[in-house]
Amino acid sequence: MTNMQNLIDRIRIKINDQTAFEFQDDELVSYIYEGLSMLEILLLSNNVQFNITYLLSAASICPVPEDMLKIYKITNHKNEIPLKDITDLSYGYYILNNNIILPCTNAEIYYIKEFERYGIKDNINLPAAYIEYLYNNAVIRALSRLEFNMENEKNELMQLSSLIIKTALNNNSIYQLKRYNGYYL
Repeated sequence: MTNMQNLIDRIRIKINDQTAFEFQDDELVSYIYEGLSMLEILLLSNNVQFNITYLLSAASICPVPEDMLKIYKITNHKNEIPLKDITDLSYGYYILNNNIILPCTNAEIYYIKEFERYGIKDNINLPAAYIEYLYNNAVIRALSRLEFNMENEKNELMQLSSLIIKTALNNNSIYQLKRYNGYYL
């Protein structure tokens, strides 16, 4: 399993900064966090279901969770509750003033939550291909600050992005992702 320090060390080797002369750990961590945000946007924009969790709301008003990216679905007694327009009088839920307004109590709110932002000593609990995406993104950001030509890295990131989306949208192609560059999930 990869941890943040191992990932930073790999990035340093690629950008030729093993002595941390040019980049502090905090800067490289910020590039990794930026990569996590870009990965979330990539997955969300392609309607990929990932990192789904749920909470049970005993009340009809539930604060929007801080780590929520998007509501996946809301159910009550195994029946899905539809999203409604706030001006509509039909049955459903809506979001108002950072609260989820529900038409009933005891609803299960399933939502896509953001990826964890790991500390320097933490293990990264993500598939290997996602870690490679974070690695490539951080390398590109670091090299762009140093004004290097990064055509190979950009092509690698584009291919990896495409592979992640194809695999995420087609569960039968998980074999491709497992075999990517010899890394296994």
